[in-house]
Amino acid sequence: MHVERVLREYGQLLRPMNEAPRDGKRILGHHPRTRRLVLCYWETAPAALVGPVWIGEQDGRRGYLDRYFDGWLDPQDLRLLDADAVNRLLVAYIDDARAGDDTAALKLLEQA
Repeated sequence: MHVERVLREYGQLLRPMNEAPRDGKRILGHHPRTRRLVLCYWETAPAALVGPVWIGEQDGRRGYLDRYFDGWLDPQDLRLLDADAVNRLLVAYIDDARAGDDTAALKLLEQA
C-alpha cells in the first residue's frame, strides 16, 4: 500500500495497541467503526470500573478496552503536512485505488 508507506515516512501511521504506553501518557486511540480518534490514557486502577482500561478523561466513568481500538497515535508526533506531503499522499491514494481496482474511489477522483 503506497498510502501506508507515505504516512509511515511522516510518522502518521497507526501503531498496534500492544505497543501503546501504559504509564499514564495520553494517546489517541483509533476506533475502526466510527473512524474517530479518542484522547485517552491507561488507568491501572480506575475507581468505578472493573480493571485496567483506557480512560477518556480524568476520573472518567467510562473506559475503553484495547480491543475497542485498532491502533493508536502519539499526539506529540502529529504535525501538519506541507503541500508536497499532501501531493505525495494523493498520488499514493490514486495508485492504491488503481492497484486495488477501487472503482468508487476512482469515480470520486474523476468528479473532482
